[in-house]
Amino acid sequence: MKVLSIDLDFISSPAINKYHTHQLANHTTGRQHPLIKWEELLQYAPDIVHSMSHEIDIDNYDFCLRTFIRALKNCKDVYFGYDHDAILFGLEGHNDIEIVNIDHHSDILSGYPGDEKEEMEELLRHDNVMEGNWGYYLQMHNRLKSFHWILNDTTEEHGDLQDGMQLLNNFSWSYRHAYDFGDYKFDQIFVCISPAYIPPTHWHMFGTFIRVYEELVGKVVDKDKLHRKYQYRKHYTGVTRTIF
Repeated sequence: MKVLSIDLDFISSPAINKYHTHQLANHTTGRQHPLIKWEELLQYAPDIVHSMSHEIDIDNYDFCLRTFIRALKNCKDVYFGYDHDAILFGLEGHNDIEIVNIDHHSDILSGYPGDEKEEMEELLRHDNVMEGNWGYYLQMHNRLKSFHWILNDTTEEHGDLQDGMQLLNNFSWSYRHAYDFGDYKFDQIFVCISPAYIPPTHWHMFGTFIRVYEELVGKVVDKDKLHRKYQYRKHYTGVTRTIF
């Protein structure tokens, strides 16, 4: 099963770089709610946030949109979600999954809680999956046939290339210009926006992809399903096992 996965944070690479360079995540008191998080960041560093809000990579935008439209001509099994772990809803019941992931981040392991072995152990014992480790989650369950990461040359996660080689089946990577999509035929397409990592002024890009899908395919996206987060589906698994 060949899957095209597009995280639109790939388009916001200049903004994301500033997010990490200025360590803005350290100033949001662990907030998970995207709007509250960005409100706090705006109060803490208004100049940085305003600067980020006006920076996108136009070439990456063109690449993602063209890739999506071309793949859409051959595939009608399309899913949208806010966070990247929502890709797992569409992949339920599927094995031998071949991922082509256009993403500023690797999503192999999240780096939380700071130790890879501990994170892998928590995934194994407690299904502690989230937007930053769904790649290894599929590997852990022996469902991953291959994983190709199309990354930004400005990503701060070049170190994850080694993780991919060591942890994932048939891992490979490339920059945007070097990947050959061939006939653009995919069995499934997934698009997300990662709102916790890019400023709200960039979120409208996600709406553009949804409207393109609705116009070309003739279907309306169920907005309620955009709220689904696979992390929360698994969050209380251990509690249920304990009780029942």
